Amino acid sequence: MKSTMPLFHTVLLVALAGAIVVHPQTLVFPPYGHSYGIRKATQGHLKMFLGPFASFEDPQGLATAKMVSRDDPSTKKDDDEVVVYGVNSGKHQIIYNTSMWGLASYGREGSGKDELKFPKGITCDEKGNVYIADWGNDRIVHLFNPQKKVEWVDALTGKSAGDPGLKRPQQVSLTEQGWLVVSDRGNRRIVIMSPKGKIIKRIPAKGVQLFQEGPTVVAAADGSMRWSHYHKDRFFFCTDQNGRRLWKIGLDGTVIKKITLPGGHQACYGAVDYYHNIYLTDIKKHCVVKLSRHLKMLDVIGSYGKEDNQFIEPRGIAVWKRFGQTFIAEQNGAQYYWVGTKLKSKNFKPQGDSTYLLQVDVSEHSYVSLFTAVGADTSFIVKRLWIPAGPAPLEVNDTGKILNDTAHTPVLRLEPTYSSYTYYHWDFPLNYR
Repeated sequence: MKSTMPLFHTVLLVALAGAIVVHPQTLVFPPYGHSYGIRKATQGHLKMFLGPFASFEDPQGLATAKMVSRDDPSTKKDDDEVVVYGVNSGKHQIIYNTSMWGLASYGREGSGKDELKFPKGITCDEKGNVYIADWGNDRIVHLFNPQKKVEWVDALTGKSAGDPGLKRPQQVSLTEQGWLVVSDRGNRRIVIMSPKGKIIKRIPAKGVQLFQEGPTVVAAADGSMRWSHYHKDRFFFCTDQNGRRLWKIGLDGTVIKKITLPGGHQACYGAVDYYHNIYLTDIKKHCVVKLSRHLKMLDVIGSYGKEDNQFIEPRGIAVWKRFGQTFIAEQNGAQYYWVGTKLKSKNFKPQGDSTYLLQVDVSEHSYVSLFTAVGADTSFIVKRLWIPAGPAPLEVNDTGKILNDTAHTPVLRLEPTYSSYTYYHWDFPLNYR
């Protein structure tokens, strides 16, 4: 990823002077050469670019994608130049970048064309389609961005002879087929709609009670998408009980699994990464909770405050699956991260004369290496082995008996698998003798 940053990122993220020390974390700061230290945004920065009357008022959902219409296929230099759409609910609008150096807003209060009323969630695709959960108008608004300026397409209500339509839609997510997965909170259901607004499936079926207090978060994990590791996955995550319970449900409506979020966490918005891990913002505890595609807890990121790795009422979250660019809206601004990885625990012990057991627990799918080094002499026993998130036991065969040399201390190297691996790695000495 090259050293460029769309102005939208600049508006949403504050440029902080000086070099950034990046510790091994689930979310890491972009390197200074890429972002020029841009990490956070405030009301003041928004006013600088949109005028004195601009302000963040109840920010909600975020969405991001690399638009095909903005791509130069002759070069890879612009591959990371994503478009980011942010819902500014209190202003009944969205904010988005029109180019690398331009910013625009769309919408005003109302119920007609080009109007929104307390919008909540938002989703988009690479083709330029943008869908907004227009909460106050009981509809999904479809916009299209041909390149630089969003245009009104339609308002999708879901109404038909046999269905009263959407009621207080909270969030929306897209599948590869263009289906819309909508948390229809007022009707206490999830609906899957066609791009034209026809309801294809209702979850649960009519007359069945499933969700308590209505579903809120919804985030699709469709393995047929270009940037997905698990190609057979066809499911979505959603929450109910006011964000306290998390569901994993197939696109066919089959309930796969459900859990109560541990630690009293309460999800506000969610985003799925390349490996179909789910990131959930917790507006009450001022943090981001990360779980695996199997609903296993991987990490809790952040705490209350304005310092590094802290949040104030995090809301919308978006992850660009290809490179791991991550955007998080807050009460009065937003933050910018890359997906990194965190070593939660490690254990290394001999099993035999030349066999060892390496046990690691990581917060993200990662590369691990095991080597020894004395001066310029480096000997790898394991080199850039891909491991999934969570605990992983690895049998290490030291055929060269390098580890028998007491002069060499073995080192565990941890690297993220997104583009951040070209910038970051973290080394951990292993003491086992």
